[in-house]
Amino acid sequence: MIVDTRQVAAALLALAIALPVAANPETPTGKSDQIAELIDLHDLKTSVSIGNYYLKQESLLAIRVLLARLGREQNLRPEWNPANPQWRRAEGRLLGPVTAAIAQEWASLDWLRPQWHDLDSREFSAEEIDVLLLHLRSDVGRKQVKIMDHTVSTHVMMALSFSGKLKDVAGAEADRARMQDLWNAEDAEMRFSIEDATNVEGQRFALSPLGKKYFVTAILKLTGIVNRRIDEVAGMLPKQVDAYAD
Repeated sequence: MIVDTRQVAAALLALAIALPVAANPETPTGKSDQIAELIDLHDLKTSVSIGNYYLKQESLLAIRVLLARLGREQNLRPEWNPANPQWRRAEGRLLGPVTAAIAQEWASLDWLRPQWHDLDSREFSAEEIDVLLLHLRSDVGRKQVKIMDHTVSTHVMMALSFSGKLKDVAGAEADRARMQDLWNAEDAEMRFSIEDATNVEGQRFALSPLGKKYFVTAILKLTGIVNRRIDEVAGMLPKQVDAYAD
């Protein structure tokens, strides 16, 4: 997997993560519906898979710390280790409910939609949403949506990689493979030639004030929201593991 790590992108990402997210409770119904349609154009499955891989890693680490501690407290012999069949059974029993919690609190993205909606409501007028929908529903617009989604997933990966949070943990290989497959497929799907005459409208949108605003302001801020949520869910895992073990 090849990730663009240019300093400009990293700086924009850091800025996006630092920006606060405020609620906007007064959104007219018509504009609210438009925003919902705009959100539905996006697909963050690759970002979800990256988060799933990291959270699977953190879940396994938290479970193994707990099992090792229990082994010490109960004076179990050195045979009590990850290679022990009883350890593996205990690990599997704990991993099931933790994985289910991750699916609900992270992978479902139910938590994201209200925040994404509020972000778009603050940043764009109803007229701007109209223009965005008209363009992003077109063939070249759908391609640009893929570029935006890939940008989010790339920056999510950058944040985890640059912070040294990603590790090779036994038991998370399938999640890692899925993450890599999705990222590579998304990378291939979003590419197109800027010299193609049919992409004139795409270039015009990308260079327009609204196009720049949608990409830089909305998408990078969205990345910040996603990254904060990953950190929040990861931070809750040790306590969840302890609770499931009781």
